[in-house]
Amino acid sequence: MENKKTFGAYVLQRRRYLGMTQKELAEKLYVTESAVSKWERGLSYPDITILQNLCAVLQVTEHELLTGSEDTSRKVSEKLAQKYKKLTRNYRIVQYVLYGMILAGCGIGNLVSSHTLDWFFIAAAGVMMAASLTLVPALAALDPRFENYKLPLAFGSFTCSLEILLLVCCLYSGGTWFWVAGTAVLFGFALVFLPFLLPFLPLPSSMADRKTSVYLLTVTGLLILLLLTSCLSAGETWFPVAAVSVLFGLSLFILPVLLYQLPLSEWMEERKLSMYLLIETALLLFLLLVCDLNGGGNWFFPAALGVLLGLGLVFLPIILRQTLRDLPLYRHKSLLYLSAETVFFLLLLFIVALQGENLRGFWTLSLPNALLFLVLPWGVMGALRYLPVNRWLRAAVAFAWTGLWIWLAPAGFDQIMIPVYGQPEKPYSLAIPFDFTKWELPYNVWNVIMIILLALGAAALLCVYMGLRAMRSRRNP
Repeated sequence: MENKKTFGAYVLQRRRYLGMTQKELAEKLYVTESAVSKWERGLSYPDITILQNLCAVLQVTEHELLTGSEDTSRKVSEKLAQKYKKLTRNYRIVQYVLYGMILAGCGIGNLVSSHTLDWFFIAAAGVMMAASLTLVPALAALDPRFENYKLPLAFGSFTCSLEILLLVCCLYSGGTWFWVAGTAVLFGFALVFLPFLLPFLPLPSSMADRKTSVYLLTVTGLLILLLLTSCLSAGETWFPVAAVSVLFGLSLFILPVLLYQLPLSEWMEERKLSMYLLIETALLLFLLLVCDLNGGGNWFFPAALGVLLGLGLVFLPIILRQTLRDLPLYRHKSLLYLSAETVFFLLLLFIVALQGENLRGFWTLSLPNALLFLVLPWGVMGALRYLPVNRWLRAAVAFAWTGLWIWLAPAGFDQIMIPVYGQPEKPYSLAIPFDFTKWELPYNVWNVIMIILLALGAAALLCVYMGLRAMRSRRNP
């Protein structure tokens, strides 16, 4: 309150404006007439507890009562709000009239020209599209519940109107292309506009924090639906191959985002990379299976084993390291890795021989040669992981094992081949005929082999020396 005189003069002004006497005002406020007289003469203020009732009786706001003047800014705002409501109401009425006249004109014109309603429905769908962009936002603004959803409501109604227009045009032309066109429109609109609409949609809290995943899954689903409608429309059978190909290709980029945003358990959170690799491998195998079935072939099993063998060589260590963490088998992950790769390798050879109807060759040539080849990695793994000596001595045994294998394995391969192909013209000799003064064929090959063996032997001796030295340092600290 600025001062008592101003306050009293304002109370007197409002009382006379409303045609009340001091006694009537006092009765409505449950105070004495002399108290009202003191307010109006500027001798005292009313009790703070009756200010709200005083404002209601005098039909003013608390701001106006406390300042002793009319709140012109509020009244201006109210007038502007009334003008805006009137303007929007007139805007809606104009649209009602305009769209109604268009529909009436199209209907009358269609009846006059064709004596029936046919292309009128195309015009009506076009009017719906226009109204969805101009009238729907205005209607949504009438209800506070829909005020914040004007954009998605307008876009959703526009999309539905466009789908109706396509359907009407398809029926009018006697075509069968609606499903492809309608799905293509949904896919294209979602691809371009969905990122801008998602912030305005009333999504559950679990989805609101994962809008990127919602967008990617929606677009992927619509793309697969588009492939399905296109395949059915063309009367073809390529949909399974195309759908799985799309899933596999898109998942290479989408799956990391989904794994990042999905609410996973702590155990799975620590193994996202392994989950990604396993899912992608499963999708690739499924793609191979679908392609094989669609083509009527029988190559799936060798292809699948080849994929498992190849991908396992690179990614299986990562998967084993993550999945076996905190488990007793973790210290045997190298053994599990080599065992899995060995199984894949031998199964691949067996399946190829089985499909080629050459099981005899598998048992006499492929399997013995494969086992002889596997002696090298198994021996190195056993030396490095399970010998009860220090690391230097394990490395020495691994180098020595590699050298022995390079030296002896060719003789073993020869012995495997002799029963089938007979004695070779130049059998392998354990006495390597090297000559460092000659580097033409075949001496260059023997010289390189000898250099490798000498290097491995030197590395083994060096590791033995370092291992023995480490043992002595432990005994004599």
